[in-house]
Order: sequence, then structure tokens, then C-alpha cells
Amino acid sequence: MKALFLSALLMYTSAAVSPVSAHNTPNQASAFITADDKELQQYAGTYTFTENGTFQKLTITVEKGELYGQVDSNESYKLVKQSEPDSYKSTSTYGSVYTFTRDPNTKAVTGFRMKIMDYNLEGKKDKQ
Repeated sequence: MKALFLSALLMYTSAAVSPVSAHNTPNQASAFITADDKELQQYAGTYTFTENGTFQKLTITVEKGELYGQVDSNESYKLVKQSEPDSYKSTSTYGSVYTFTRDPNTKAVTGFRMKIMDYNLEGKKDKQ
């Protein structure tokens, strides 16, 4: 049931927000914290969700100095930097929050935690 709900939620989110509306207008962008390209590149890559019965892959890309996230073959949404370290909020309807995890020794990004509504999901970064 949880898997079915999450699938329906993601499909609804993809259909509910058009690619144009998923991006911030210039006035909105000025209110957000900015990150430089070097910082953003460390998040880029593919991640595999841990066992959840719904989602398989998260793909993070950097486009024109902004971070984007795409789950499986669904719509890609801009991720907006939050005040917490390594934390980004999706511009999708449900505003999923991604918090990237790091290796304590190397500080390399190794995975993520995703909060979508009342659900908490996790994943590991794939070897590049």
C-alpha cells in the first residue's frame, strides 16, 4: 500500500507542476541561498534507493549553476539550497527535502536522505 501511494504521489507531482513552473522566477531566486558550481558538482551523479518497493534511482545534475533531481524517469525538478548543510528542497508540488550524507573521514558525498510528506527514504551514491 505504501509503495502504491508513493508511486501515485510521484506521478501526480510530475503531472501537477509543469517544467516552466518548476523553476523560480528571478524575484524568487534572490531570496534563496546560492551555492557555487564546485560545491554542486560533488552532489552530481546517480544514487540507488535502499529497499522501498517504489523508487529505484535518483539522478542529480548541475545545469547552469543550479542543482536538479530526478527520480527514476519522472520529471526533473530544481533543488534549492536550504540553511542546513547539504540540504536541498525540491520545487515539486510536495517539496521533498534531500539531505546528502558524507563519509566522516573523506567528507565525500556518499548518499542521501529524502523526506517526502511523512515518509523518509534513503539511498547510496553509485560508484562513478
